[in-house]
Amino acid sequence: MKKILAIVVISVLFAAPFAVAGENPAVDQMIAKVTQDLNADPGGSDKIKAFAVEKLVPFCTNKVFVEAVKSQNAKNISLEEIKKIDKEWMEAEEELPIMTALLDNPCGKELQALGQAEMAVSKGFVFDNQGATVGSFGIPNDYWQGDEGKYTRTVKDHSIEIGPIKFDKAENTQLQHLAFPVIDEDGTVVGGFLIGIFLDKL
Repeated sequence: MKKILAIVVISVLFAAPFAVAGENPAVDQMIAKVTQDLNADPGGSDKIKAFAVEKLVPFCTNKVFVEAVKSQNAKNISLEEIKKIDKEWMEAEEELPIMTALLDNPCGKELQALGQAEMAVSKGFVFDNQGATVGSFGIPNDYWQGDEGKYTRTVKDHSIEIGPIKFDKAENTQLQHLAFPVIDEDGTVVGGFLIGIFLDKL
């Protein structure tokens, strides 16, 4: 009886992941592509890639990210309006109400929870299908990411970007960013997100 029970338990444990994966083959394919592109990118060390695969790639399908991005996309805000906000953002000398809102919304709080859970995470933000910021952990330099590589590589190319290593004077350490697509449950790329990593804390 014990032998039969053991066989049943083992069967359930091994069957469950495949059953879940089979429900969304398009998502599985996208995640496989993202992981493959990440591992093939010459811009990152084995250490940061391993961290990204384990800790960051799962956020490609994070429900809070997906719902926040889809909600923003549905508003159909014009690119002209996005660029206007971006200009005001970059010229601001004090924190704007929109900056506070992006820190305090569910998407921003989800990013902050990631930062609290992982010491290596320095900052992060999520952006929509036009590159407009949807939520943030820390205030990004600009509101619109649509004219930058992180947007092109994630939203347009359905891939990843590993940025160059930079020195963060405030933290006195090296920093590198990684960007990923935000993937809906049907496998559609609806936006993207960027995470900054303190290399000495990996």
